[in-house]
Amino acid sequence: MAGGIGMITSICMNPSFDKTVEVDTLTVGEVNRIRAMRQDVGGKGINVAVVARRLDLPVRCVGCAGRDGVETVRNALDREKIEHEFVTVNGAVRTNTKIVSGDGKGVTELNEPGAQITDAELEEFFSLVERKAEDSDYMVLTGSMPPGCPPETYRDLMRRAGNVPCVLDVGGAALNIGVEAKPFLIKPNLQELQESIGMELRTMRAIRDAATVYLRKGVQHVVVSMGSMGAMYVGEETSIFAPALRVKVGSTVGAGDAMIGGLLKGLSKEKSVARAFRYGVAAGAASVMTEGTQLIVPADFLNLLDQVRVQEV
Repeated sequence: MAGGIGMITSICMNPSFDKTVEVDTLTVGEVNRIRAMRQDVGGKGINVAVVARRLDLPVRCVGCAGRDGVETVRNALDREKIEHEFVTVNGAVRTNTKIVSGDGKGVTELNEPGAQITDAELEEFFSLVERKAEDSDYMVLTGSMPPGCPPETYRDLMRRAGNVPCVLDVGGAALNIGVEAKPFLIKPNLQELQESIGMELRTMRAIRDAATVYLRKGVQHVVVSMGSMGAMYVGEETSIFAPALRVKVGSTVGAGDAMIGGLLKGLSKEKSVARAFRYGVAAGAASVMTEGTQLIVPADFLNLLDQVRVQEV
């Protein structure tokens, strides 16, 4: 894996316009005055592509998008100098609203479902992914699927990708069915891991053991993002934990996507996923430092990389 990697194809089946609004205090059932607002083009697959590109990796984004808004998505990717191709469907690109409360109560998210996709459009997208797999070193499958997609969609896309190593970052049924395709790496967050295993995970050893369940199912590597608790890598040869870096929090939105971009950067530099894990932790922390859904500033990533500390679990 050393010496760089070739093309990364990041899949975004349900792009969005991410509107972030700030209020002093969010009061349900009453008028809330917005003190600041910004809007970015988002969707987890797009976020991964943006982070990878900002870290100087060769990356493209392929996806599906509603005709109403797809040009804005394309223009945003053009500005980031990211190659892209979308299957257009009837309807509009969804808007996801993130309400940031200034009283420390966190972020409230209101996510639209996205434009419906037909069976014919879905098959067109499968053919697109199959073509792009031919020159891809890695494929990333992440984010929600549009209405009309069966829960096995990601599994079937990975199977159509052939021998390309796939990174899967989803939760729920899409995760549990997706692992049947034996992805190269999965990156659930702690809540997703708990839900998929069906039990609360109270200790580091319990989290490690839960991740090991997926290794027995054929997944090669598992990275668990745990927010302020840090992150864990579990592979066949080692399990390591990295405490969260202490940074000024701007927004946690997109931190998991940035972690995947960082992991891929690490894979372009290192010979193992275990060593690449440090890059993922640094990229996730760098993303947290930005406001709204701005993702990552490369200089922040480089400054944080030497601060990552890991220990065996």
